[in-house]
Amino acid sequence: MVLKLGGSLVTEKRGGGGVREEALRRVGAALYGLAEWPLIIVHGGGARVHEVAKSYRAALGRASPAGLESFVKTAIETRRLNQTVTEILAEAGLRCVGIPSYTVFQTRRGKIVSAELDTILAALDTGLTPVLPGDVVFDRELGFTVLSGDTISVYLALRLGAERLVFATDVDGVYEEVGEAGRLLEELDRRRLASVRFRDVGDVTGGMLAKIEEALRAAEAGVEVMIVNGLHPSRVLDALLGRPTLGTRIVA
Repeated sequence: MVLKLGGSLVTEKRGGGGVREEALRRVGAALYGLAEWPLIIVHGGGARVHEVAKSYRAALGRASPAGLESFVKTAIETRRLNQTVTEILAEAGLRCVGIPSYTVFQTRRGKIVSAELDTILAALDTGLTPVLPGDVVFDRELGFTVLSGDTISVYLALRLGAERLVFATDVDGVYEEVGEAGRLLEELDRRRLASVRFRDVGDVTGGMLAKIEEALRAAEAGVEVMIVNGLHPSRVLDALLGRPTLGTRIVA
């Protein structure tokens, strides 16, 4: 199973992007019941990492006006957040280990072209839950770029044959109108996606629309995919176990 913790669940959207410790602690406590299941957790960068990556234009790689400093600054913020998230989940009882994504993935113009999965597989074989962040990674044409946690989650789900992929956000799922004023969609496929409206949130990794487009790739390959509200940890657990719960199922 692969669980993606969205940046909006991991950090506050305002006020400096502080880590949502209580929300993470509750998710970690819920996941404690999955101790015997192979689980990979990926988390988004949240407000602070996105702010740094955007201000230094890290997605441009060597073409960034800040040059290598954009990689260094973004990587430092990402390592700090990954360490904090891992510590909170561990304190809640989850046996986990943080793994920097730039040590695993390489891209070409933002697309993953190689992944060294030995460390992830070794962690799973040992009974540990790997915790990877959306990250700056080395790119074979750009030098480096930003690789989203959503892309990482889908790649791992497909490459490792995951049965389920769950996206935990700070909303109940996908709504047919901007925000939560419209009806919550219980299921969403590529045809229906064309009629859904999304707010432009200025996210360097594309926001909800990019998340759904990535999720559709997994669903079309046979992975069970759900988007749920991670502020209700029981929904995360139910989705991972394949039990009915409130959220949006992404279908082929």
